[in-house]
Amino acid sequence: MSVRSIVVQGEVYLTLAAAADCFAVEVAWVEEVHALGLLGPGERVGGAIAVPARQLDRLAEVLRLHRYHGVELATLVVLLHE
Repeated sequence: MSVRSIVVQGEVYLTLAAAADCFAVEVAWVEEVHALGLLGPGERVGGAIAVPARQLDRLAEVLRLHRYHGVELATLVVLLHE
């Protein structure tokens, strides 16, 4: 399925593939970030997982801390736990 964004209860959701495209990262990395709970719960859209578009800010923060500051994803789970 090639759905990249949908509206759920008035909120725009993006597939993990679309989120990966936004930051030019591998889909597998975004899937790992999601699996660790760093993007909150997602919605199943066909065979894909979608997260609220507002979570792109969170993904940018995770990417910055991981890529540019060397913080491991497991550490970010603890640091960014809400």
